[in-house]
Amino acid sequence: MQVVARRLAALPPVSVHLLFAVLLTAAAFFGRHTNLEASGLALVWPAAGITFLWGLWASRARRDLAVALAATVPILAAVNLVTGLSPALALAVAFGSAAQTAVAAALFRRVVPELTVQSVGDYLRLSAVALVACSVGALFIVAGSALDGISEPVRAFIPWLVRHAVSLTALGSLGIVVAAGIRARAVGEAHPTLTPARRAEYALLVVVSVILYVATFGAEAALPVAYATIPAHMWAGLRLRAGWAMLHGLVSGAFLLFFTLAGLGPFQELGPGTGVYVAQSFMFIAFSLSAVLALSMDERRRLIARLYRATEEAKAAAELRDLVIGRMNDGVLVAAPDRRLIFQNAASERWLGPGTARPGETWRREYEVTAPDGQPLSEEENPLTLALQGTVTERRDLDLTHRTGEVVHLSVDAVPLPGDRGAVIVMRNVTGERLYQRDLSRFASVVAHDLLTPLTVFDGWLELLEDPDLPQAEQQASIERLQQASLRMRTLIRNLLAYSLAKEERLTASRIDVGRVVEGIIDLRTALPGTQLPEVRFAVDAPDPVYADERLFLQLMENLVGNAMKYGRTDGTGEVTVTTSVDAASGRTLVHVRDNGIGVPMGDLERVFDEFHRSENGLRQATGTGLGLAICRRIAEGHGGSISVRNLAEGGAEFTVGLPGAPDQLPEGIPLVSDERTPRVSAP
Repeated sequence: MQVVARRLAALPPVSVHLLFAVLLTAAAFFGRHTNLEASGLALVWPAAGITFLWGLWASRARRDLAVALAATVPILAAVNLVTGLSPALALAVAFGSAAQTAVAAALFRRVVPELTVQSVGDYLRLSAVALVACSVGALFIVAGSALDGISEPVRAFIPWLVRHAVSLTALGSLGIVVAAGIRARAVGEAHPTLTPARRAEYALLVVVSVILYVATFGAEAALPVAYATIPAHMWAGLRLRAGWAMLHGLVSGAFLLFFTLAGLGPFQELGPGTGVYVAQSFMFIAFSLSAVLALSMDERRRLIARLYRATEEAKAAAELRDLVIGRMNDGVLVAAPDRRLIFQNAASERWLGPGTARPGETWRREYEVTAPDGQPLSEEENPLTLALQGTVTERRDLDLTHRTGEVVHLSVDAVPLPGDRGAVIVMRNVTGERLYQRDLSRFASVVAHDLLTPLTVFDGWLELLEDPDLPQAEQQASIERLQQASLRMRTLIRNLLAYSLAKEERLTASRIDVGRVVEGIIDLRTALPGTQLPEVRFAVDAPDPVYADERLFLQLMENLVGNAMKYGRTDGTGEVTVTTSVDAASGRTLVHVRDNGIGVPMGDLERVFDEFHRSENGLRQATGTGLGLAICRRIAEGHGGSISVRNLAEGGAEFTVGLPGAPDQLPEGIPLVSDERTPRVSAP
């Protein structure tokens, strides 16, 4: 069926015109053989429906419409002349059919722009168009009857209107539905497959319909039992698709007209002319009953399917909304006017606590809410309370202290829902920002102090150097102190620059000998004049290579070795050990830097790699910016690795860096440079 539909839909216009011309000729000949009137006019005229469908299809282009109307006139005139109609009536029928076709096509395009019969409204509009258009065509037959010398030409108006309107409505609606089905199948739209039970039901409907029509209209007795066929049309309308229900009504009408023309059935006593007109009216009523019921059921099916689609789309949208809101970094909470929880995402539940409420439960507080200055928050000032009262809260900073002692810093927005349906609370966790601001303030003070101190040294010793009587030895000592102050400032600025670039630079990896790099750093640090570092013993056992950016790896190891020296023992017993091993699970090379110094306070083990953070014991022993270990973390993570620290039982700390131990462990986007092309960067 789909192949046939595609071929029909792909027919060129010339072939379609020829097909309609053949159908119109056959329909006209069939209609002319139902002549029982003294006027010689046909009682059944299927040609009206064919000409309407031809004109409706051709009305898409003026040229095609002109061809269809121009071809209609000679075909109908010739058929009527050949079958014995007078020239005047033959021309009247031909021109009247062409006129009503043009009117019907134009009106139907206007009232139903989609050119479909998918609803009862479309069918009723087509029926109204048929009455108007056939009334126009009937004027031509009245004029033809007058020219032909018929004594009462107006009497031809009603027979024309009945036969043509019935044909145009029945065949027109059926043809439009069939054409829509052909187009749907041509584009591959799926149609439901009939089950065996449904096929059996349809076969039973055909058998019952034939029996009813033969028994009712094939009998010689004129019993008034035409109504007995109505249940079959109702059955067809309720169970069949619109096209099949219309076809059932049309075939049933053909049975009815055949028996009535043969003088059988309940309308035989009305006379041959009147009986056929009454039969046509009954057929139209039965056809319309089937069509209206089927169209109503089809419309109901479409509405149900649309409702299901809308439900599925709404469900998918709700799932997508819940997924998006659930994955948001901000906490979202929706409460009803009675403070019952409607919805909250994972972030909100995590920050407020899982015991706060479940959907449908009344809101309860298992934490203490305070302002940033520590003042308790009253219920009247609660953003949820204000929102439920209609007041919008924006960026309200609150501190939540849970029973466990955990403190969460939140920035809260609260908005009332329209229609007094509750409130929406959006929370942003600013705990990290608060800590960052605190560390940033500490960093600013450290930087200010560390920059001002060398400048103060500069000012003092430069002023001393201005003394022309200053001995040569003291001048040299002043110059050395100025050099040390300059070195200190350069180190601070270099650390700031290294931190900002550690994550942004484009990396190129090469095979690096860890032991060679570390020994170079140790040689340079121990030979650097003016460092004033205590004596430290070094031990290096690093046979396992790493694959990393050599310049950044130098920076990483210099920071770790420098920290081990700076925060080691100051009594001359300091030890720094650098070793490597291979992680059995990942195959990465682990670089261990161990010292026996002051170690890391337990509370700072998780924060020691944060920007600007310095432990209290480190502040007492040495100066710094709090950026060295943050730089190390950025470098390690930039290579797809990691860094961690642990305190040693015998004292001191051990930093472990995991870096790629083979080229295939490098992250995507970091190219490998061969050893021959790898630039060798000396330790600073």
